[in-house]
Amino acid sequence: MRSTISRPGRAGSTYLPILALTLIATGLVGQGPAAADPGQTRYSLVNGCYRIDTPTGPLVPAAGPYRMRATALGEYLLYGRDGEVLAAGQGSISPAKNPTPSAVWKVDGTGAGGFVLTNSETATSTPATFVQDTECADFPEAQTGAKGTPGPSVGADGAIVGTIDSHAHVTAYEFMGGNFHCGRPWHPYGANYALPDCAQYRTGTNGVIANFLDHGEPVHDSDTGGWPTFRDWPKPSMLTTEGAYWTSIERSWKAGLRVMTVDLVDNESLCAMMTDRRNPCDDMASVRRQADSLRSLQDYIDAQAGGPGEGFFRIVTDPAQARRIAASGKLAVVLGMELSDPMGCGVFLGQPECGRADVDRWLTELRDIGVSSFFPVHKFDNAFGGTKMDHDVTGLLVNAGNFMQTGTFWNVQTCPGSEQDSTQISVPLAGHLNQFIAGLTGPLLGGAPLPLYAAGSHCNMRGLTELGEYLINAMIDHGFLIEVDHLSEATAEEVMTIVEKRGYPGVVSSHGWDSPTTTERVYAAGGFATPYAGGPASFVQAWRAARALPRPAGEFGFGFGSDMNGIAGQGGPLGTGTVGYPFVSHDGAVTFDRERWGERVFDINTDGTATYGTYADWLEAVRVVGGPDIMADVFRGAEVYLRLWDKVRS
Repeated sequence: MRSTISRPGRAGSTYLPILALTLIATGLVGQGPAAADPGQTRYSLVNGCYRIDTPTGPLVPAAGPYRMRATALGEYLLYGRDGEVLAAGQGSISPAKNPTPSAVWKVDGTGAGGFVLTNSETATSTPATFVQDTECADFPEAQTGAKGTPGPSVGADGAIVGTIDSHAHVTAYEFMGGNFHCGRPWHPYGANYALPDCAQYRTGTNGVIANFLDHGEPVHDSDTGGWPTFRDWPKPSMLTTEGAYWTSIERSWKAGLRVMTVDLVDNESLCAMMTDRRNPCDDMASVRRQADSLRSLQDYIDAQAGGPGEGFFRIVTDPAQARRIAASGKLAVVLGMELSDPMGCGVFLGQPECGRADVDRWLTELRDIGVSSFFPVHKFDNAFGGTKMDHDVTGLLVNAGNFMQTGTFWNVQTCPGSEQDSTQISVPLAGHLNQFIAGLTGPLLGGAPLPLYAAGSHCNMRGLTELGEYLINAMIDHGFLIEVDHLSEATAEEVMTIVEKRGYPGVVSSHGWDSPTTTERVYAAGGFATPYAGGPASFVQAWRAARALPRPAGEFGFGFGSDMNGIAGQGGPLGTGTVGYPFVSHDGAVTFDRERWGERVFDINTDGTATYGTYADWLEAVRVVGGPDIMADVFRGAEVYLRLWDKVRS
């Protein structure tokens, strides 16, 4: 299967006439064939089936016709009938089994004026006409299992009708050095590259820590295979593998998701534990990289939908823009930030590593990056305050990281009030894990043993610092949404006192990492609180409790925090028959059968919320368990959040 394009002077050769084609493309020699369809654009070719004509004849006809699979806006793989892609190299065009940059082709021009096809690696070009055909192979892709398209999402009263996930981690594949999280939400070459075999991510300390988090032990024998089998992942208990592939996000959008906060996340000390890294361990550099990656995902989804702005996934930076996007029926994506060392403001041996001028500078840069919401403290103590402690195995790892980052372990004492930061695992198990983790992190901890805490009520006594007080007031002045999850009880108490004194409603608890007292104060301040999604039954209980809390003006909407990809377990299997397939979306426009990744089919009754797409199924389970009243509140969640955001920006 070879090209019929020949180099001048070598009849029948497979070599691409590089010089001749370059001259043709620039108009110096001849002209390309007339366009077969004047309505075609360089973007509308996506997923179409075409014979590709050039001035010297059809492009490698023996391997075609070709499915146009977008790798980016206006760029494609030419996917042949035998599952191979056309690649250029060493002067020739021929089918290749696996895509490389030499198999990516840029399309310029229009159907009316003529197209030019250029290879991304060799930069050689030819005029091309795309003639519709019918015998193309289908490019392998995950299937949403959803039929239908949502319409505009505005109710009779003008309010947005849609759900909100206020805490997700779509860009987590870049964090902790970039070689820890297995998989990513998209890849230019498709699902089999985005969702690979995880064995490559399980080397060195990366694998040890991943096994601890996924299986509770340093070594675990499992099937790491990804596309197309997925025997052991994704599933709710797997914390280090990809769950938010882009078609899964699309499925949840079709079920009514209209606002999503994507928290850009990283952790320098945990990153430093990784022996396999491709990204540097710098939190703020990671934020910039992840923001760029999220915009690349937006462009990729646009490319699959037919051009710039055509996709369902739209990044927003202000409430008016978010409202327009949600009202149109698309997904408004808000950028948040969840770092342990935000703005380079760590603390070491009690001394802050930044000052007020740094805070001012970074708040300006965060606005430029597009971040609208962030956590002052996350996982580790920093120059702003103390962190709420993790528990169990994660707690040991994070406390080790706290020592590496700050020079001290958490300042743990018996809680002075009824609320607590964390409970710890039993002493015998902790001792076993301590011995292993000390060996893993010993050089990083300088021989310091990890402290063990007996069962009971524990609090990190580090509270809001003077610089933290300055930050909270500056966030209010600049209209940032203040995330209060992950604050120690001492820090949360002081943050909420500032919020209340200033009458600022822009405070958010996005995934239940606060205390009941803090949640109550968030509602009383006019803020927005969403529990961790978890199981439908516990979510319904959280909704009933929240509905009973006092709040200004009485308006109420509810949402959830999935924490998908955030080293957080998801809701488990619901039991046979809880959700019946097929089911219909809340607006009646979309019918859902089971989601499919390759050979794997997901059923929430037996698999739980294994993927982000099964949050569509989870929402149906919430309806089954909670009835119409909770659905009305959940589908008012996006509206209430947007009203809050509008208040703090105006």
